Formats: sequence, structure tokens, C-alpha cells
Amino acid sequence: MMLSAYMSAAGQLAQDMGWMERVSAVLTHPVTVTALLLIGIVGIALEMLFFSTGLFGLTGLIGFGLYFLGFYWSGAAGFGDLAIFAAGFVLLLLELVVPSFGVLTLLGAACLVGGVLAAAADPAQAGVQLGVALAIALVVIGVSFKYLQHRGVWHRLILKERLSTDKGFTSNPDRSYLLGAKGMSLTPLRPSGTALIGSERVDVVTEGSFVTPDSPIVVVRVEGTRVVVQQQENIKI
Repeated sequence: MMLSAYMSAAGQLAQDMGWMERVSAVLTHPVTVTALLLIGIVGIALEMLFFSTGLFGLTGLIGFGLYFLGFYWSGAAGFGDLAIFAAGFVLLLLELVVPSFGVLTLLGAACLVGGVLAAAADPAQAGVQLGVALAIALVVIGVSFKYLQHRGVWHRLILKERLSTDKGFTSNPDRSYLLGAKGMSLTPLRPSGTALIGSERVDVVTEGSFVTPDSPIVVVRVEGTRVVVQQQENIKI
């Protein structure tokens, strides 16, 4: 009886291992690897650029997750490789909260690349696949920018020309009417970003403080087209 149960368990384990090996073979195929890296790069990049409420970021994590899963099941990757990659991802997130003038971004990107290459069975081949995925990703991100440029950190870089009924056509509308108005930050203000004031999306700037998204803000000063805001709880009465 015990021998029969042992043989049955061993047979089930062999079937499970066979299933994992087949899935691993698909996930580690060169074409699949390139596609997963492309999905990962595009997803993470678009999330950081356009703040899609996590949709792009989740897609990117799934792509990278399947990449590491395939090589982990094949025996090439270990937890150390995943830890390096995770550290890079954390550094990129920190860049959004603690601006480091690009230092954290560079360190994070280096960890991401290092983790991807270290996890592969053949790092040299993985480097080629990563290069192909990155080249395609740049094209995809460029096309996405065309349609999503009104969102996220790029919004404040775009010159918006508006038609004024009393002053005719102008690209620099008077914003003095916003003084004292209250609103909500749409993107991180570090110190510049985008806020929703009334029903209007406005490019704003703080006096140096960092404000997280969805925080209540109020306009404290208007200097031409420069709209200065503060987080409401930080205002001294």
C-alpha cells in the first residue's frame, strides 16, 4: 500500500516536472524571450512617463515575471538574479518620490539590465535579445507619445495654444484668475507637474516642496503664466 502511494506520488511529480519543462522551453525560446522583454520595457516605461494608474506597469511586470519564471524553471535563474532586478525596480520607484537628477534612474536601469542578463542561460544571447527588444520598444514608446503626450510628466512640456474670446488667439493666456483657487494634483509635483483646478488641467509648480498625486492644493501666486501652488495642509495661516 505504501509502495503504491509512493509510486503514484513519484509519477505525479514526473508529470509535473514534464509540464514545467515544456512551459519553460516555450518561455525561454529566443522569440518568446524577446517578446517578454519588449512587453516588460514598454510597460514599465509607459507607466513612468504617463502614469496609467498601474495598467502599463502591471503589464510590464507580467512580461518580466514570465521571463524570470521561464529561466527559473529551466534552472538558469536564481533568487539572487531576481533580487538584483527587483532592486532596480525599487530604485526607479524611488526616483519618482526622491528626485536624484537621474542618479537613481541610472542605477535602477543598470540593476534591471544586470538582473535580466544574469538570469539567462546565455547572457551574451540575452544581451542581443535585450538590444532588439529595446530598439523596438523605443519605436513603440515614440508612437505612444504621439497619442498620450497630454498625460503625465510630458504634459507640462507641451505648448498649449488656446483661443481667447476677448483677446483673440494667444499661446500665453492670463492665469491671474486662478489666484486662491483650490484643486487637486494629477501628477507628482517635483516641483512642477499638472493639477486639476476646477475643470481645467493646469501646469503648476511648487516652491520646492514635493507633492504626491491626488493631493489637495491651492494657488498661492501667479506670475504671468507661472502658477505656483502649495499643498493645502502646508499653508501657514
